[in-house]
Amino acid sequence: MATLKIRVFTNPDRLKHIANVHLINLLAPWREYFADRGVEIPTNREDEFPHDKLAEALMSYDENMPIDLMNGLYFIDETASNETLDDLIQRAKDESIEIESHGKSTAADVAVQIWIAKPELLEERHTKTIALQKQAFVYFPGQQRSGRDLPDLSADKLAEMAKLMDPFFEERQRGRGTRIFAYPRPDEKKVFLLVRHGMPMTREGKHEEDGEPGVAFYRPQKHDVLIYDAAIDVLGINAQSKGEKTLYQEVLGEKIFGKKSYFGEGDIFTLAPIRNDGPKIQECGDIDGIDQVRLLEVVRVILGDVTRIDIQKSSDLFRALGENWGAVFTFGRITSAKFGFVFEGSAKQRSVTIRLDSARYDRDSDAEFVEAWLRDKNFYAPPQEEDVIDEDDKSVASS
Repeated sequence: MATLKIRVFTNPDRLKHIANVHLINLLAPWREYFADRGVEIPTNREDEFPHDKLAEALMSYDENMPIDLMNGLYFIDETASNETLDDLIQRAKDESIEIESHGKSTAADVAVQIWIAKPELLEERHTKTIALQKQAFVYFPGQQRSGRDLPDLSADKLAEMAKLMDPFFEERQRGRGTRIFAYPRPDEKKVFLLVRHGMPMTREGKHEEDGEPGVAFYRPQKHDVLIYDAAIDVLGINAQSKGEKTLYQEVLGEKIFGKKSYFGEGDIFTLAPIRNDGPKIQECGDIDGIDQVRLLEVVRVILGDVTRIDIQKSSDLFRALGENWGAVFTFGRITSAKFGFVFEGSAKQRSVTIRLDSARYDRDSDAEFVEAWLRDKNFYAPPQEEDVIDEDDKSVASS
């Protein structure tokens, strides 16, 4: 079983995809842990399950969190998201794993049962079924851009912010009832915010147990993830639309810092370390949770009479370029870079793309480790690099 560093659980919606009986079985070994945190895990599958309280306990940072459970939740989530129910049932059959279904199982129900019976099976297949949809955080700098205290995020303040967001979602046919949950990490000077809101109504055909057709009409739920880093005064947002990102910038700016325009546009990252430090940026022995880093791609904009885009790609770019890496990266402004990360407990390389204002991950739970690496290698420093003027091309402009 993988031994991953504990991560923040950012997908509470997934808990509701699992039937009570299977969720109870999954959590049974940790009843005492959750009871100490005010979450009573039911013993009867018919009892109402405290999904919200469980999600809050999983989201809250706790050094005593059960690593095996957190690993299981991530593997179950990703497997159920990317494999069909038929495939999972067949895999269980191939491994002689008995599946309890009663004809109403979801992919998540089957994935949980496989994990309980044979966790290494999901872990092995996980390397082949990792989510295709990337998780992107776009970053917005605050006006101070230096260390601040973590903001006061009382229940009343969160309720005020949610009330300000309701009209936006209602106008866009997503309903009201927005809720915001805050999970501070004081030791890292960060706070995670989950914004729970509705999605447009969904109407679809359903199959009744008597064989007759029916119609299901409901409003799905969605959680957007926000991370405020007080150490560098930056707000990271993982949300679907530009309008939602703007909404979150303005509401947090107004209610926390007294200015709707507090969070603005601008570059958060610098890619100068690629040019300045070369292969040294791949050193990660002192970064928890990371076994290997490789530079895979660099995109440069080279200005002149005719602007050109240069893209260098390889499975190990510094190694491919050899001693010529410095000469290759001498000119132009580096605007994007892709890295391959191998994290502790996994043989699968996952990609991370860094642009000047955003970071894109194979899965958002990797962000914690990547951010530590970015800090260590000075990618968070304010952009200061300039394009180097080629003596043979005086028209090349500085960035």
